[in-house]
Amino acid sequence: MGCRLNHAEGAAIRAALEAAGHSVANGGDPAGADAFVLHTCAVTAAAQTEALRHLRAARRAGVPHVVVCGCTANVADRAALREAGADEIVSRSGPPPGGAVAPLVADTLARPGARVPSVGATRAPVKIQDGCSFRCSYCIVPDARGEPRSRPLDEVLAECRALVERGFRELVLAGVNVACWREPGRTFSDLVRAVSALPGLARVRLSSVEPRTTEAEVVSLMAAPDSKLCPMLHYPLQSGSDGILRAMRRRYSAADYRAAVERALAAVPDLGLGADVMTGFPGESDADFEDTVRLIRDYPFSNLHVFPYSERPGTPAATMPGAVPVRVRRDRAKALIALGEEKRAAFAASFAGKPVEVLVERVRPDGVAEGWTGPYLRALVPGRPPSDAGALLRGRVRAVRGDALVLESAFPKP
Repeated sequence: MGCRLNHAEGAAIRAALEAAGHSVANGGDPAGADAFVLHTCAVTAAAQTEALRHLRAARRAGVPHVVVCGCTANVADRAALREAGADEIVSRSGPPPGGAVAPLVADTLARPGARVPSVGATRAPVKIQDGCSFRCSYCIVPDARGEPRSRPLDEVLAECRALVERGFRELVLAGVNVACWREPGRTFSDLVRAVSALPGLARVRLSSVEPRTTEAEVVSLMAAPDSKLCPMLHYPLQSGSDGILRAMRRRYSAADYRAAVERALAAVPDLGLGADVMTGFPGESDADFEDTVRLIRDYPFSNLHVFPYSERPGTPAATMPGAVPVRVRRDRAKALIALGEEKRAAFAASFAGKPVEVLVERVRPDGVAEGWTGPYLRALVPGRPPSDAGALLRGRVRAVRGDALVLESAFPKP
C-alpha cells in the first residue's frame, strides 16, 4: 500500500521471501496462500482503516499466517491489529516477530541493501532515504518512520548497478524526503550524479522534492546538457494560502513556491510539474481556497495529486478549531481535480509536433507500444515489435489524444 517508498520496500520484501524459497501468489489473492504479508500506509486515517480491512479479508480467506508491517504497524494499536487478524506485527519499536516469514520481513526493512529488489516493471524504485523531522501539523509520518536516515552511497550504487544489469533503463529514487539524503562530505546532488553516471542507465526519476530543500540544485542537474534526470519536478504545494501554510507548519510561503516554480520552468524546457494539494484543512476559507486555485491556474501543472483533508489522530491538526465540512472539502477537491485534468491535457497538447523519448512498458497485440516520456506523459507508438518492451524510443508527436501522445515514428535510443 501507499507511496513509492513503500513499493520499493515491498519489492525488497518480495525478493527476500523468494530467496528463502517462497513463491508469491498470482494476483495477490490471499485465498490458498500459506502466508499474507501486508506492507501498509498510514498517511491518512482512511489508509489505516483500509489496512485493517485487508487484514480482515486475509483472515476470512483462511490464510493461516498473517504478517503486517509498514507505517500502520508502527502507529496503530497492536491490539487492534491483532483483532483485525495479524499474527505477527513487524514494527520499529515492537518485540522481534516470530514465525518463518516475519523475521525475513523485519530483517529486510532493517537492512534494505541485503538483496536486490524483485521488480517486474521496466522502471525500478530504489530506496535511498527514510524518515522525516519536518513535523507538518497534519502528518503522522515522522511517528511512523522516525528521524531521517540515509542509505550509504556505496550501497545505493550497488543496488542500482545490479538493477541496470538486469535490464532496467530507468530508476526511481524514493524516500520519505529524498532531498534530505546526506552522508559525510556528500549531498543529494552528489548521489544523483553518481547514479546518473552508471553505464547502461538511461533515465533517473525523482520522487517528490520538498520545497526549500535542494530544489535549486535539482533543477540545475535537470537543465545540464545530456542530463539523465527526467524533466519532471514533483513539488508538494498543499495550499496556496500563506495562512493555511503556516497552520500546516510548512516551511515556505506561497511566494517562495512561486519563485521556485518560475526558476524551474525557466531553466528546464517542457518541464513536467507535479504537486500535492490538500483541500479543507482546518480554517480554510473560500478566500484561502481561491488562493490555491489562482496559484495552480498560473502555472503549467501536469500532475496534480489532490485529496481532501481528513483528521489523522495523533497529529496537531486533528484537534485544530475551524473544521471545514466534509462536503465542502470534497467539493473543493473535485474542483481542483477537474482543473488538474484540464492543465494536464493542455500540457500534453503543447508537445504536438515535438520530438520526445519514450520508455516502453509493453507492446500490445496490435503492435502499439505503450510507455512514458520523461515529463511523465503516456505515449503510444504504432507499428512496433514485441521486443521493444523495455526499450527507450525517440520519435516525433503527430497527435495528442486527451493526455496521451501518439508518435508518428520512433527509433531506438542507444
